[in-house]
Amino acid sequence: MSYSIGHVGFKTKSDVAQHAKALLNRAELGRPLNDEDTEFVAGLFSNHPDYVNKCGLGVQFFYVGIIPAWGTRNFLLYRVDGSVDNFSIKNCISHLRPN
Repeated sequence: MSYSIGHVGFKTKSDVAQHAKALLNRAELGRPLNDEDTEFVAGLFSNHPDYVNKCGLGVQFFYVGIIPAWGTRNFLLYRVDGSVDNFSIKNCISHLRPN
């Protein structure tokens, strides 16, 4: 099976996870992701089972931040209304459908 997220193709879900983790670890904390990384994260996020509710009124940008309660780096979305939410990349990957 193969998977496409944005313009990037992957052979396995494990490959998707490795790419997401690498991006998560290299992104500058608190700064909006660049266009290429945004395309990947937005494509990955579109597979989240609670996508519609998580989007709210719309996503302005994605970034990486640390959730204080967990002390870990996480993808966050900044909505057009100024609110912020996180989302699980594992949840997104588990709902990926092959090409």
